[in-house]
Parts: sequence; structure tokens; C-alpha cells
Amino acid sequence: MAKLSLNKFGNRVVMLMPTLMQEMWAYERNFFTRSDISFPQLWALTFLYQRESCTMRELSRAMRARESTTTGLVDRMARTGLVKRQRDKTDRRVVRAAITAGGRSAMQELQKQRRRAFVAIFKRLSAVDRSRWLEIIEKLVREMSPDKAKDSK
Repeated sequence: MAKLSLNKFGNRVVMLMPTLMQEMWAYERNFFTRSDISFPQLWALTFLYQRESCTMRELSRAMRARESTTTGLVDRMARTGLVKRQRDKTDRRVVRAAITAGGRSAMQELQKQRRRAFVAIFKRLSAVDRSRWLEIIEKLVREMSPDKAKDSK
């Protein structure tokens, strides 16, 4: 493929990304329509799944959302048994969100389904192309990390 300017690259991605996302959504639709998990809840659950628990402020920062928005999100997830609130052991004023066994189970099921979706979609590419794609995604994630943003200031 010829070298593209950044603007032409952006135009191509804008045109292609909806198709890729639609394909992914087709595989994930069953999980989201069967349950009460929204995409923001998925992001919060993923964060909690990796850490077990965190303060509400940490969760808000990770989600790049206002604390009031995160509070409402955690309220809804607590009502469905995906997370629970806990007072911090060292400072009772601090509220922590923690994933429950039900939340952990939901995440494990979702991960299985997403893995199947990625395998179904990316089996169309060669192992070399999949490796290149993964390297690029990993690099983007590293470059977008909050720590990287601090370094550039």
C-alpha cells in the first residue's frame, strides 16, 4: 500500500471503522441484549476485573468521566450485583468500588464471547498480519496511557 498522508489515513479509518465495529457488535450483541451491561459498565467492570477494587475517584479517572457520572454507573451495577461499595479500611470517608463474584463471572463470560468474535473476524488474516495489527494496537495503547500523557507535559 502506498504511503498515505495523515489526513488521508484519517479519512480511510473514518470510513472503515464503522464496518469493523459493526462486525464486532454482531458477535457481541447477544451478550449485551441478554444482560443489563452497557458499554460504560463494561469499561468499569474491565477496570475492576483487573484490580479487584479501586476508589471511586480512580474509577472516574480511568473512565475519563465526572465522579457524579461514575457514581450513577456504580449505583446501577450495584443494583444488578456486578459491583459493591466498600468503605476504605484506612479512611472511612473514601468509598471503594469492588467487583463481585457475579461481576467476575459476567466478565469471564464476556471475555470468552469477545475472544470468539476476534478469532472469527481475524481468522481472515494471515498470522503475520495479525501480529502486525497487534503490535500497532499495543503501541497505540502504550502511547495513549495516562503515564505517557504526563511525560509529554
